[in-house]
Amino acid sequence: MMLDYDPLSADVIADPYPVYSELRSAAPVFWSERLGSWVLTSYEDCRAVIGDTETFASDWRRAGHDEGGGTPSMQSLDPPEHTPVRRLFTLAYRAQDLDGIGLRATEAARSVFERLADAPEFDFTAQVARPVALRAVCELLGVEPPPVASFAELSDALVRGMDAGLVPEVREPALAARVEITQLLAEWAAAEPKPGLIADVLAGARSAGVPDDEVWSNVRVLFLAGFSTTVAAAVNAVLALLQHPEALGRMRAPGVLETGVDELLRYDGPVQGTTRACVTTTVIGGVTIERGDLVMALFGAANRDPARFEAPDELRVDRTKNRHLSLGWGPHACTGASLARIIIRSLVTALLDSPATPRLAAAPWRAPRATLRYPDRLPMTFLPVEHDA
Repeated sequence: MMLDYDPLSADVIADPYPVYSELRSAAPVFWSERLGSWVLTSYEDCRAVIGDTETFASDWRRAGHDEGGGTPSMQSLDPPEHTPVRRLFTLAYRAQDLDGIGLRATEAARSVFERLADAPEFDFTAQVARPVALRAVCELLGVEPPPVASFAELSDALVRGMDAGLVPEVREPALAARVEITQLLAEWAAAEPKPGLIADVLAGARSAGVPDDEVWSNVRVLFLAGFSTTVAAAVNAVLALLQHPEALGRMRAPGVLETGVDELLRYDGPVQGTTRACVTTTVIGGVTIERGDLVMALFGAANRDPARFEAPDELRVDRTKNRHLSLGWGPHACTGASLARIIIRSLVTALLDSPATPRLAAAPWRAPRATLRYPDRLPMTFLPVEHDA
């Protein structure tokens, strides 16, 4: 059976989950000519691939691919090369004032919601999620935030550049954005480091055997992925709550805020999938994968797999045993995963304290992107329906 999965089709951009269900039922493992890779849609297969770094490589060079030049990062290395860098950044990350970052994010969101309490419409993505996330990730790193709007444009160009294999015209804007981000990081590197993750990483890099160019390569990844993934996760979470207002109310119950954050991540996760290269010919899902083959693990499909999650298409904010794949798994699980959770928790807390019940003011709008899923524009309001003009 020849299946086709077009991540940039209008149907998939609007709602990929029915498509994922059809693919999973038809063939949990199938070859996509469009993507030039095997596509996995079941939870167990996806988890097996991203957890097995010996067989499925993030460093595609191990499978015979030429990945070109550039300094590698945690995203493109595997153990054992990956391990000292990962440990260095993880220890520095845990040393930061994460609770304080969360409290300040909550206060920032509350302030925006109070200011916009009487607005007939405002854009949650641009006016809340992006500034709150950018301030949080920059506070984590110990740097001054760049202007939100212009940086969001650069980040979006880089994210869309990930789709260059499907849409070649996004490559040049992505390369131009990369140059500007490189200039920003050069300014940070030239300045006296302020207290934060960068200063802690630089202080420990020599004893960890991690050279400065690798430090800054990984700072770039953490900064960009920390911003874009956190924004996407937060906007998806708030959209789900606006579409299920009863779920927002249930988040007030003791303990439900914690389970609810992970359920929001599972229900509509930010990163739809990741690709590995097969190092050694193997079998997965009854299909032989040859050395050098690319394998795409569709997190979005895995997170709605009924073999793993009861009633997977329902938003159950009190769901337990919720080990979703939205923020990865195993050695390459997102280093800053807790930042996304912290920001979602902060925004939900601010919504629970908001001046009135929030609601959608208009339909969300999404740019076509294959990897990162979230509404670029999320119109909302606190005004009741009768105030609409």
